[in-house]
Amino acid sequence: MASVRYMQRGKKKLWAYNIRDQHGVSLAYKSGFSTKKQATIEAEKLLSKLRTGSVLNSSMTLVELYEQWLNLKIYPSKKSETTKRKYKSRVDTIRKLFGDRKVSEIKPSDYQKIMNEYGKEVSRNYLGRLNSGIRLSLQMAIADKLLVEDFTTYVELYSNKEGQNVEDKYLHSEEDYVKILNYLRENFDYRKTIIPYILFVLFKTGMRYGELIALTWSDVNLEEGLIFTHRRFNTSIYKFVPPKNKTSVRYIPISEETIEVLKSLKKIQEVFNRELDLENSRDLVFYHYGYRNYVPNIGTVNKALHVLLTKLNISPMISTKGVRHTYGSYLWHKGIDLGVIAKILGHKDISMLVKVYGHTLEERIIEEFKQIRSIS
Repeated sequence: MASVRYMQRGKKKLWAYNIRDQHGVSLAYKSGFSTKKQATIEAEKLLSKLRTGSVLNSSMTLVELYEQWLNLKIYPSKKSETTKRKYKSRVDTIRKLFGDRKVSEIKPSDYQKIMNEYGKEVSRNYLGRLNSGIRLSLQMAIADKLLVEDFTTYVELYSNKEGQNVEDKYLHSEEDYVKILNYLRENFDYRKTIIPYILFVLFKTGMRYGELIALTWSDVNLEEGLIFTHRRFNTSIYKFVPPKNKTSVRYIPISEETIEVLKSLKKIQEVFNRELDLENSRDLVFYHYGYRNYVPNIGTVNKALHVLLTKLNISPMISTKGVRHTYGSYLWHKGIDLGVIAKILGHKDISMLVKVYGHTLEERIIEEFKQIRSIS
């Protein structure tokens, strides 16, 4: 059972309280009260919460503190279910790294050493996200007036695992881009799979995978050659979710060839649904009877893309995100205005666009070199 002790400190004789558990471990301490009554009022509130189990305490392990933070700050929030699962997945990591160590026993040097070791296994980005969650849980404990130190304050994050090189995020040649499109055209076979259609439209629009899978036939204007994207489809939970940001809601122009591919897909999709007595209740463009939830998840599509790239002997081994980067590069290569590319891809501003797509395809470099030689 927790108990409280009151004392006067310093030349000004200000009052302080110290709440301890049954083992004598300090759970909360605060000084600076003008009167004992002021200290008593605040201490009794904390003591009441401790007795009912509705407050954090410094005898908690770091894992317990993090889980309490999840329960109080993350799970009730409006964050997506995918984001919440990511936060929850770090519980096992914290348990692995810190075991049953109490937050009051972890020193800044201990924390630095543990993060240094873990940085040998994971990327700087993951390490930063883990540290951010731990820091926020500690700040919540400190706000509850616990006598704990924020050992994350001066931590430096190091990682031996390098992030993906920029050069590995997109296809470098227009020739490779065209080769892939030709291969996909030749392998459209709705009876077997929807994936070649998915990859073809990704390569021809630069859409995010979740945006593409969320498309319904009412979002596609085949007469005017426009796609309207206003949400995403999460294939982890198989639900529609909001767009990434405001600029993600946009119209995307599509070529005559893409229009014809989509018309053909719609026709054959309707035929198969009738024959199999299936109903595309959500009116999804990339609905296919071969998948449990009628659309493939991103992992399945990325695997198929890797098989395709290997077969065509094309590198680097990009993902669906790399397809988006490739399309942005292709438009840049063709001289499309940066502002227009930003609108098509749903970027917030041009500076982000230059950072992500400001590289040049090999064919363009060769052309520019020829022009420089002719000038000389």
